[in-house]
Amino acid sequence: MELRHLRYFCAVAEHKSFTQAARHLNVSQSGVSRQIRDLEREIGVKLFRRNQREVVLTAEGILFWDEAREILARADRAVELVSQSSKGNAGKLTVGLCGPVTASFLPSLIQKFRTQFPGVMLSLRERVPSEQVEALINREIDLGFTRGVAGEIKHLVNQELLFREPVVVAMPADHPLTKESMIPVAALASSRLLLYGREGASEVFDGIVAMFKRARISPRIADTPRSWQTLLTMVEAGEGVGLVPKCVQQLRANEVAFRPLSGRGCLLDAIVVWRRGEVNATLEQFLTLVRKKRGELRR
Repeated sequence: MELRHLRYFCAVAEHKSFTQAARHLNVSQSGVSRQIRDLEREIGVKLFRRNQREVVLTAEGILFWDEAREILARADRAVELVSQSSKGNAGKLTVGLCGPVTASFLPSLIQKFRTQFPGVMLSLRERVPSEQVEALINREIDLGFTRGVAGEIKHLVNQELLFREPVVVAMPADHPLTKESMIPVAALASSRLLLYGREGASEVFDGIVAMFKRARISPRIADTPRSWQTLLTMVEAGEGVGLVPKCVQQLRANEVAFRPLSGRGCLLDAIVVWRRGEVNATLEQFLTLVRKKRGELRR
């Protein structure tokens, strides 16, 4: 059964006339009559009773009209949805959150996107950096933010650098090194260090260890908590000195002081990633906002 049959049928049912239906559809009356005959033959029942004054629906025709109108309405909605989606004004988009690294810019970006594209169903999923690309490949998210992509899976994703940020020292507020405006790496040689667990953000962990290696220092790693807030709590409790991305300073830590590292220090990448070969209008609209925000972040 074709949608055209249903449109012709509904037009006749609404106007109660083959002539008026033909005029409404801008086709010939014979064409309408032929389509109705074909439809009745296909379903095996009479849908109209015809007399000299009007065309009247049979009992079966009344039942069919209700369903036909719903089918046509759904078909029209589907066409409109596809049309809007092709312009980025409708559809679904799932974005991966990445802790402090996205906290400074993503909330306002999400609000702006929702204001500009209210027809898009936008969802957020929290994932640590090491989980972002895996979630992307597994289609749990459509776009994510992370610190890096492993070489063996780079061919599966697109990535763009958002910004680079330095690693800073997090210390108890009464630590002797808080008197310094900048901390040399050598000054941390004997400190108990708290680093974010490598399984959650290998680029952060490896970058910090590499920094000590360049300084020819063997770091004394006391603990590797799995959340930034836990790491700051441990610092505040006097369990050690933390080395954290600068964005972690945004988290609540009443009795923790932050100081930049002197010299080469350690710079960490923050990147946006999405599946290769799957850009659609909705994702492209979101990426456009991310790219605009990137200029602000780098400044």
